[in-house]
Amino acid sequence: MAVMKKLLLRWLPALLAIFGVVAAAGLWVMRSGLPQRDGELRLAGLHAPVEVRWDRYGVPHLKGGSGRDLALALGFLHANDRMTQLELGRRAAAGRLAEVFGPGAVQMDAEARMLRLREAAEATLNRVGPESRAWFDAYAAGVNAWLERRGDDLPPTLKLFGIRPEPWTPVDSLGFVFLMARDLSFWQGRPEEMRFEWLRRFGPERTQDLLGEKDAHLPPAIVAMAEAERARDTGRPGNGSVPAPDLAHGSNNWAVGLSRSAEGLPLLANDLHLPMQLPGLWYQAHFRAPDYEVMGITLPGVPGVIVGQNRDLAWALTNVMMDDSDLFFEELDPAGERVRRGDGWAPVTTERVEIPVRWARPVPLTLQTSDRGPLLPAEPTRGLPPRSLTWTAYLQDDPLAAFLHLGRARRVADIPAGIGGFVAPAQNLVAADRAGSLLHVLLGRMPRRLQGDGRLPAPGHDAAYGWDGLRDASENPRRAPADDALVTANDDIRPTAAAGPLTADFDGPARAKRIRELLGQKPRWLAADFAAMQGDAVSRFARELVALGEGTYVGSAALAYDALVRWDGRMGVDGASALFTLFEKRLAEAIFGDELDVAQVSGPVRREWLVRILRGGMNAAWFDDVATPEVETRETILAKALAESWDEGVERWGEDVSRWEYGELHRLTLRHPLGMLPVVGRLFNRGPFPVGGSATTIAAFPLPGPGKAARVNEGPTVRWVAVAGDGDRSLAVLPGGQSGHPLDPHYDDQLDLYLRGATHPVTWSEEAIAAATVSTLKLHP
Repeated sequence: MAVMKKLLLRWLPALLAIFGVVAAAGLWVMRSGLPQRDGELRLAGLHAPVEVRWDRYGVPHLKGGSGRDLALALGFLHANDRMTQLELGRRAAAGRLAEVFGPGAVQMDAEARMLRLREAAEATLNRVGPESRAWFDAYAAGVNAWLERRGDDLPPTLKLFGIRPEPWTPVDSLGFVFLMARDLSFWQGRPEEMRFEWLRRFGPERTQDLLGEKDAHLPPAIVAMAEAERARDTGRPGNGSVPAPDLAHGSNNWAVGLSRSAEGLPLLANDLHLPMQLPGLWYQAHFRAPDYEVMGITLPGVPGVIVGQNRDLAWALTNVMMDDSDLFFEELDPAGERVRRGDGWAPVTTERVEIPVRWARPVPLTLQTSDRGPLLPAEPTRGLPPRSLTWTAYLQDDPLAAFLHLGRARRVADIPAGIGGFVAPAQNLVAADRAGSLLHVLLGRMPRRLQGDGRLPAPGHDAAYGWDGLRDASENPRRAPADDALVTANDDIRPTAAAGPLTADFDGPARAKRIRELLGQKPRWLAADFAAMQGDAVSRFARELVALGEGTYVGSAALAYDALVRWDGRMGVDGASALFTLFEKRLAEAIFGDELDVAQVSGPVRREWLVRILRGGMNAAWFDDVATPEVETRETILAKALAESWDEGVERWGEDVSRWEYGELHRLTLRHPLGMLPVVGRLFNRGPFPVGGSATTIAAFPLPGPGKAARVNEGPTVRWVAVAGDGDRSLAVLPGGQSGHPLDPHYDDQLDLYLRGATHPVTWSEEAIAAATVSTLKLHP
């Protein structure tokens, strides 16, 4: 979970305090809670037996009498392999991490409670359909069956922190839906607040320049507020105190039809870019019952397959990057009990709660809600008044029904009729069926904004702004295949640059263009070819930026540019990829760092700025360093960035660019929640590993922004290649393994494959499953 990355830096005092306990406990603690994968068990709630056959990678193949029984079995299996992940995830959604991890988790708990994630999950449970409710109930029964059987035999993390999990509920499962919706929402990083800061510091014209959207709506009341703030500005720091997230969660998917497949069936590839950790985010499984026959990738905590295939159809997802939330600047009455609405007032509800904190006193927290949503408190040091948050996820209907429908669809034409109830997080759904039909459609719902585009905060008092619910799913963007192929990589999916009501923080086009470039290099493709493409490390963004930097240079700048011009853009672990990384960082800081904290700006935005300004699409005044008396030009800034990057590289690695070590700048460590424990922590973490790729390559391993540790935190959390109509030819790999237990062989048995860019076959047919089975677990009513 993304939350674990944040906790790692805050746990150390508590972890040191319990180190003595760890040493005394010995190996028996480490072996506690090992998964069971053979034998026979009886589980309350099953209607008929379920047979679970495990392959060499710990992937379970479930065979039972109904999908509902398989959901119960999946709950048991998720607990069997990932109980720590389940427990920490539900605590993250409920704002209850500090109960076990102490003061370092209070801020995360406060945000979860402020966003009302638990309450949103409770409200959604009342809206799900009867089949989804039966699946959520069955899944909870499966988790609880595992907990009841295990008693005190729990995984090491739970044992060491004295966590005894409470019974699982369907609301806990829905909490994972809202965690994912939060992590994939551009609420992360507070972009509207950042844009208001631009407005406050630079005024409307330069803000439009930064936005790159000359027709972006700037609410007059917000412009006036920004002007007033600028007039009384006393040197507050730029961009405020909330940093941009290290990660801009993305993904790749693409598909080809019969004319471009050498398999005789359509092909589809998917790799999901999210925080990297141990255990991983996903869990592979295969289900076979008369009413549900699907294999693919599941999310521990939730029943059903998220990405996968059935006998006839395969589907894959990438994040749309849709702007799914809006902030409304509010005016409160003197008592803080109402917000202004035109000439009247609307009530504000106030709730005072306490966050229990291990090793410390409870922390009081005041939660307020307006008629628009959660009401965030004012932050005067950032020039921010109280803000109401409106978010599509609060209008979630039935998030499971769409995936159950996908599992049963036989043709892509069947898909749209059954996915309209899914709201958030909005995804690019690409699907292929055995007949050769392809589909790309937005899965999710767009807000119906009364006025404006949501790029900046809106005035809460003005009735002209706000939402009139959600747009119908029939209005969602949909694309037909071009040349019998479909590609999405978080790029702009609108038919034209300003078409329709979709507002999004799209990533740049580099990954999508590279996928299309590779698809054009041969007429027909195999599944293994698609798997190899997922490891491609050529950056079209790097090639474009170098070309845009063409000029006449001398000295170190000339040496740097000559090396970059001769480079093919491949972000390998050695060579000019290191020079380019230093150059990109220096260039962003040289152009914008004198007026903005570029570390506060997300990677996609920084990269878009660099390309646009070098093309001449931004005001050239940004090139001038306001801290110097001279007026710097495009040429002087480029020469400065090139020279500094060359000199830094020579100091690190010498004159031979081919021996420069990008892998020193670009290392991946897979971290476990207990990985920071002295001595024994090495039993939990894996790495560091030098890796190639970047944020702009198909092998998407982005580095955090300038000023942050040179450590890869995000990447493909699963690679999946499906042959639509023949699951025995599909491929997959996880960055680690199926298990969350560090002493289990399936904790990291796929890691070597993953690092080499390889995959393993998945099995669908009974004959292939029988041949691959290494153990069997039989579950009885």
